[in-house]
Amino acid sequence: MIRSAFAIIGAATLVAGAQGSTRATEVLAKIQVGSAPCSVAMEAGSAWASVYGDDQVVRIDPGTNRVIARVAVGDQPCGITAAAGAIWVMTFGAFTVDRIDPATNTVSASIRVGTQPYDVAYGFGSIWVTNYADGTVDRINPATNKRIRRIRTRGAPGGLAFTRSAVWVGDAASNKVIRINPRTNRVVKRIVSGYSPVWLAAKGLTLFASNVQDRTVARIDERRNRRVALIRGLGQQPVDSGFVAGSLWVPNLRSNTISRIDIRRNRVVETVSVGAGPFVVPDHPSELWVASYGGNDVWRLKPG
Repeated sequence: MIRSAFAIIGAATLVAGAQGSTRATEVLAKIQVGSAPCSVAMEAGSAWASVYGDDQVVRIDPGTNRVIARVAVGDQPCGITAAAGAIWVMTFGAFTVDRIDPATNTVSASIRVGTQPYDVAYGFGSIWVTNYADGTVDRINPATNKRIRRIRTRGAPGGLAFTRSAVWVGDAASNKVIRINPRTNRVVKRIVSGYSPVWLAAKGLTLFASNVQDRTVARIDERRNRRVALIRGLGQQPVDSGFVAGSLWVPNLRSNTISRIDIRRNRVVETVSVGAGPFVVPDHPSELWVASYGGNDVWRLKPG
């Protein structure tokens, strides 16, 4: 989720379009938050957006679509997740995971991790963070705010996702995704996905990997440990996808669009133009919250 890893994106076309959809996805709001917003997490009745260019996390009231608090964090925050009653954000430039208390809108702990942390996520009772520049993954106990394990993956670990019995790590430096056993904290498999499978999403026993350079998404079966489908028709540079309203939504960083994938048919069924440089679509039961990494706003949309 890092600016240095991607080209700067131009302005977006602000028109939504559909492919095989009976109703177009609707833009509900465009919320100004600051320079280079990266990702969004939901917690304590609010949306929390990391703002990479301003070294902040902003708190948004979904009732008014307004910023109601700004929290100073370490340099270049990007990946963000909610767990254990807190907000956790990794800081690419400060080499930390900062924990935010939503009761006070302040950082309650700053946990040192590896070099250039790239993504942060919660699964199997722990906070996990990938360290892009040193080929490791750190596992943190949210009860103690302490790192409990460092797992060496090699390569350039990127996005994180969890299936029922595995932790998955994208690798920007290869054509494979990395499978970690959370019981042993060991790498147990590397599975061919496509060229540069940096970003991941998961549902049940299935992993979806965005192959950044191929403009494809690989579908990987946890039980069979192999790719079972390759979904085409994405935009330029597909990145960090999420599940919203039963579909997989993939942001296309260089196309300024998001693509809706019907996971029953393994095909793109809708493409929607959004803000400049969409980077992450977080999981949400009914709405899309998409930060404009190449701009300064967060888009809120309702799927058609």
